[in-house]
Amino acid sequence: MSSQKAAADPTDDDALWRKTTRAALLAARAAMPDQARAQAEARIAAHLDALLPALLAGVQGRVLAGYWPIRAEPDLRDWMHRAAAAFGLELALPVVAAPDQPLIFRPYRAGDPMIAGRWNIAEPAGEAVVTPDIILAPVVGFDGHGYRMGYGGGFYDRTLEAMSPPPQTIGVGFESARLETIHPQPHDLRLDVIVTERGLHHSR
Repeated sequence: MSSQKAAADPTDDDALWRKTTRAALLAARAAMPDQARAQAEARIAAHLDALLPALLAGVQGRVLAGYWPIRAEPDLRDWMHRAAAAFGLELALPVVAAPDQPLIFRPYRAGDPMIAGRWNIAEPAGEAVVTPDIILAPVVGFDGHGYRMGYGGGFYDRTLEAMSPPPQTIGVGFESARLETIHPQPHDLRLDVIVTERGLHHSR
């Protein structure tokens, strides 16, 4: 993961822009037709299949942290299980342990009992914690420099900042989420690559 942070200072204008842009992107994503969504998800999965071997060659462990989709995010759960079987991976899901703290990651297998966590997001019911080598981070928006716009809570930024050595980080979203810039703030970290249905967007 790139450790390079944004240099811009936050402003009220940037905060308002992010709020309105985030709302527009979420509305557009929610309105995506089912057939188009399914086709886009299949293409994203195919691009991840092509990307994963190279990423695994650059890490020591085999823990892949995915996510449980909310708010019309790309649903990659089937792909996660296929990838785990094909590459001998251990899967994990993020858990919000406390506000303003980094995420933790709990092991996850198909059929594991799930509970409703904060904001009613499903998470594994167990207590074990693992450290991911590769993290899939869903994006609300993204730009060509590798910066990710999320929901505004800063959880992934805090998590990646706290992890040493840093994991490989893959942003995942639909091409419609691409922006000229997200107006990155000092806490924003670049992802290594962002994957959409159109392919791979490497940080530049």
